[in-house]
Amino acid sequence: MQQAEEGSIGYAQINALSWRVASELARRDPSVFVGLTGYGGGASHADALMLTNGGGISYAARRMGSGFSACVNHGDHLMIPWERALQMRSARDIAMALEESAGVHLPSKAPATSGRALGYRLIASILEMTLGDRRSWQVYEIEGGPLAGPRKEVLARLQNYEDTRWVLRCDEEPIAIVDNFGFLKGDGNIVDLSARYQELNRSIFALTMNVFGGLLP
Repeated sequence: MQQAEEGSIGYAQINALSWRVASELARRDPSVFVGLTGYGGGASHADALMLTNGGGISYAARRMGSGFSACVNHGDHLMIPWERALQMRSARDIAMALEESAGVHLPSKAPATSGRALGYRLIASILEMTLGDRRSWQVYEIEGGPLAGPRKEVLARLQNYEDTRWVLRCDEEPIAIVDNFGFLKGDGNIVDLSARYQELNRSIFALTMNVFGGLLP
């Protein structure tokens, strides 16, 4: 089992991979979202990135623990140790292995990338691009629900922990907030990630540079 100290390059690599796999799971199944762990003050404190669809299926990336896992109704689960995960061909392969172990059967063609998945991909891209940066890049969770859109309608049907927002920080300074509904807030402006993604010819690199280009090393 790989142990990586928080703040190290090894930990940063694992953290980036966790968000990349989360984005793949959410891209392939739009019902999946990243939420709090509800343990030790939340995902950042328990050091696990927890995903669920609210229907008994859950995934986790235990960043200072054993690796990725998939669980169905708290029953038997698959574990992918970090050593194996880091050697797999892609985050998509990891996501598919987790889905298969959970008995999730999705259409061969994934649906259009949702704003939620784009938010997770954006976080993953920033964490990947800043690997080795002398500055510390971290993601923390807060509550709050959608940053924009039909808030009342969405809030009325939220599942547990779906109201989580993700704060990207650089050297402890808040840079941007991403919600679970495809919106980002930075410099006082709210960005509809799906709309901006379409404007940029569906390029996640262009989206990352458009939103964060001036901050990257």
